[in-house]
Amino acid sequence: MRRKKDDEISWDDEIASPTEEFLPDEAVQEQRLASNDLRDRIARLETQMMAQYTAMAAYAQIAQNNTEAARAESRSDLDRSQSTVIGLIERVRRECADAIQGVEVRAGGGEGSDLARLAALEERFDGLAAALERSIDTTRALAEQVAVLIDEKMQREGWLVANGNSEELSLH
Repeated sequence: MRRKKDDEISWDDEIASPTEEFLPDEAVQEQRLASNDLRDRIARLETQMMAQYTAMAAYAQIAQNNTEAARAESRSDLDRSQSTVIGLIERVRRECADAIQGVEVRAGGGEGSDLARLAALEERFDGLAAALERSIDTTRALAEQVAVLIDEKMQREGWLVANGNSEELSLH
């Protein structure tokens, strides 16, 4: 007689003797031990497989996080590189535009052009040349006046003969 879930008693075709159940046969005992050992091994294997599955899932999550971090870092590196390149291109463009504008201003007829600066320099040189000529004329006039004054003084003091001049005077 065996009990079922509903606490009903069922009669099997084979009724086991009390000694069979209590003291099983040696082969049956070995089978039970083998099945219990197999059940324990399967439980341990299942636990080990579940632990490995959990570890693999954790490693996969870590790898995914690392991949996303590397992707984000590469994006930021790319953004920095792009902004640096764009900044350098804009700087070169600005410098070229300034240089072209400077050449145009210098070549044109504006106030800061090369032609205007050359004209101003020529005017200054003309002014300096005129001032130098006036200075030379003034120096000649001054030299003549000094020569006349010296002649007059020498005649008054008796150094020169009548109708003589200081150039004819010698120390012989």
